[in-house]
Amino acid sequence: MLAGVNPLIIRRLEEFPPKSKLDSNKYGDQHSKITEEDIKFGLEGLTIDEALNQKRLYILDHHDALMPYLRKINSTKTKTYATRTLLFLKEDGTLKPLVIELSLPHPQGDQFGANSKQYFPAEEGVQKSIWQLAKAYVVVNDAGYHQLISHWYVRK
Repeated sequence: MLAGVNPLIIRRLEEFPPKSKLDSNKYGDQHSKITEEDIKFGLEGLTIDEALNQKRLYILDHHDALMPYLRKINSTKTKTYATRTLLFLKEDGTLKPLVIELSLPHPQGDQFGANSKQYFPAEEGVQKSIWQLAKAYVVVNDAGYHQLISHWYVRK
């Protein structure tokens, strides 16, 4: 994602947890389910508020762009998730991934919100493989967004 085709859509996180801009009457609760407990391990001793105030939390958010289309996409043999990736700006100026949230539409209907699950960086075993798969979904979303939105979408 950082060295990917579309790093310019990484933006500073201004509120926690991340909030969706999708119409809640149509799509239910699409806000992130990521908690402070989920990411405090990677904040170098800071609280969420301190990290936000020091402008050290960032997000690569493909959730709202994809969620309205997931039910249709996933009804084919192709499957994907909507993704949110939280990143922490370290003292050395590099961005460290904290968590990837993968979301699907609720099986009982869009109005019931998203089914979301969080995945965390891991160095070994099954968890490392799962982390690699979560990152792959982020890369797929990022490449698709780059091709369809960055190249073709014209804002008026």
